[in-house]
Amino acid sequence: MTAIPEKASATLRRLAARPEIRPLVAGLGLSTDATLALAFSLGADGRSVTIGPPAGSEEASLAMVLRHAAETALWLGLAGPDPDRERRIAVALLAGHCLAVALAHQSAAERLACHTTFDPALAVLLAEGPPPVPALALAELTDRLLVAQGCIVAPVTEAELAGVMARDWFCQSWELALPVEVLLTADGDSRLRLDPETGLNRYGCSPRPRPQALTFASTTATSISDEAFAHVEALRRRLASAAMAGGLAAACAEAKTVIRADMLAVMGAPAGTEAVLAPSGTDGELHALQLALAADHRPLTTIVIAPRETGSTVVPAAMGRHHNATTAHGEAVAVGDPVDGPSADRVELVALSMRDDDGALLPPEQVDAAATALVEGAIGAGRRVLLHLLDTSKTGLIAPGLDCVCALARRFAGSLDVVVDAAQLRLGSEMVAAYLDQGFMLIVTGSKFFTGPPFAGALLVPAALARRVEGGAGLPAGYDAYTDRDCWPDSWDGFCRVLGQRPNLGLIMRWWAALWEMAAFARVPAPEARHILSTFLAAVAEAIAASPWLRPLPGRQPDRRPLSDGRGWDGLATIHTFALLRPGTATPLDFGTTRRIYGWLNRDVAAFLPEGASDGERRLAGLCAHIGQPVLISGSEADGLCGLRLSAGARVVSGTLEGGGHAFLDREIADARLILAKIGVLLAHLDHLMGEMAD
Repeated sequence: MTAIPEKASATLRRLAARPEIRPLVAGLGLSTDATLALAFSLGADGRSVTIGPPAGSEEASLAMVLRHAAETALWLGLAGPDPDRERRIAVALLAGHCLAVALAHQSAAERLACHTTFDPALAVLLAEGPPPVPALALAELTDRLLVAQGCIVAPVTEAELAGVMARDWFCQSWELALPVEVLLTADGDSRLRLDPETGLNRYGCSPRPRPQALTFASTTATSISDEAFAHVEALRRRLASAAMAGGLAAACAEAKTVIRADMLAVMGAPAGTEAVLAPSGTDGELHALQLALAADHRPLTTIVIAPRETGSTVVPAAMGRHHNATTAHGEAVAVGDPVDGPSADRVELVALSMRDDDGALLPPEQVDAAATALVEGAIGAGRRVLLHLLDTSKTGLIAPGLDCVCALARRFAGSLDVVVDAAQLRLGSEMVAAYLDQGFMLIVTGSKFFTGPPFAGALLVPAALARRVEGGAGLPAGYDAYTDRDCWPDSWDGFCRVLGQRPNLGLIMRWWAALWEMAAFARVPAPEARHILSTFLAAVAEAIAASPWLRPLPGRQPDRRPLSDGRGWDGLATIHTFALLRPGTATPLDFGTTRRIYGWLNRDVAAFLPEGASDGERRLAGLCAHIGQPVLISGSEADGLCGLRLSAGARVVSGTLEGGGHAFLDREIADARLILAKIGVLLAHLDHLMGEMAD
């Protein structure tokens, strides 16, 4: 028998400490045995795992063996103290399913490293949908999987498989027999899909912890933190226990109720406020529109502020139209087609800009005057109005002014609804309460400032407006493709009568992670949070100003008078936006080139530098740095002005409290400066990199 090399033992210890593996193996005893003929075996207690030589010594292979062992131990523990044959068969299938999906989500290089370690027949367990049809090959695979449980059983028959797989508790458990990182990308649209080679979504972040990356991307999206990932794994295990008892639907409904209640509590919402869960802030637009339409039968004008600085999907959603080719429930649709024809036909959209054609900010009074004229014109023509108050934009702006919006809401009460686009959620609890007290709806997410995984959205509905659903109107049938009954308040049965029940595991888990981050931030006293943010932001502003290859783009401090005195942490401008300058000139780069540099920032590109590059440049080029996506400020992508964004998120604050005080803050500032320095290296070698690297 081949001995287990020391390399494998050292790799095993290192793997067990990795943030995506650590919560899986917590409480398990790990050991190695050079005489074991299996990749792993569970002890009689179900909590001790022995790794054998067939596990190999490659990191990718050992990581998968650990995952398989931990998953087998999980389901075996949930099967009870003395599981019968049926439960043991179920455990083998469930753990095998999780392993098969984990293997399928590896990169090509990782799969190559694993191909001799794992049974090729695992592919039959790959389906993320319903369990596979019982067959002889599956029965033989189950026999091989059962061996690791440490028990001798007779060969499994197809009839036995059929019996197990027909059990309701097994079908429910199948939905939880998936890696957390896979569940975190479920129940959302195509924007959550991962690149199989990088493990990143289109926003450049991962559903696994990514501690090796320098991250200040809270304007766009953020990879899940170590702590939140472990928090979500614990939830998966609780839901798995409920599934094994046949109670998954009730457990998921309860989880959504807890999420809505905890969300309202941590945001400081007034009593009577209701929350509607949504996969994203964009889906929250659909919900706000339907609540506005439910007021009466008049046609409706929706006024959207600065679509370029909110998101490309906001405009169709604000008109009641499909904003992605796939809905949150996986249905294929045509972008731009109405979700519901009759209600979409009642809606017209008007966009209001905050900038002139050159990207300069318009005077606030000019924006307010334009908003007032649009509201007056629409209501004068016999229409209702849904006015968006943008707080804040992708570059940290607020418009129209709060004085203006509050005055319009009072003047046109009964004909005007206000929805605050607070998807960035750069708001303190006092400001959230102030908006709701005004009777304004709020679109929020836990996945921007608060750095939860994308997408975790919600619509907060003030008590006065919530009473509108008692009038008999309801959601159109088309909205069943986007939402389900348990995402809405318990008392809104009439309004939600077209909606079915779905577990929404991905949405639950994303919000579970976001609420962990929100609670961690809330533990920091507000004055201390402001001090930490102010220190970080000032240091970054100084570094940007000192960089000859960057040009700060104009912004404004948040002005929320008369609802706030600006002394809270949310009185700070927490987003730095800057253009990249072509080397040796004062000319900003075009959007396409800026987008390429944005992509290079988030990967190791040291190997692509020219031969004459210094060691220091190569070290910087090797860093993975994730910041806010390029945003187009003016003009077109071909010739317009655009900028990247480096922002302060909640982890700068909560990490300072829990991760080492000022030493942590100093590291965050140093990391931000490293990102700006890497941009300088990329710009210095831009022409060479453009020739060497494909998109």
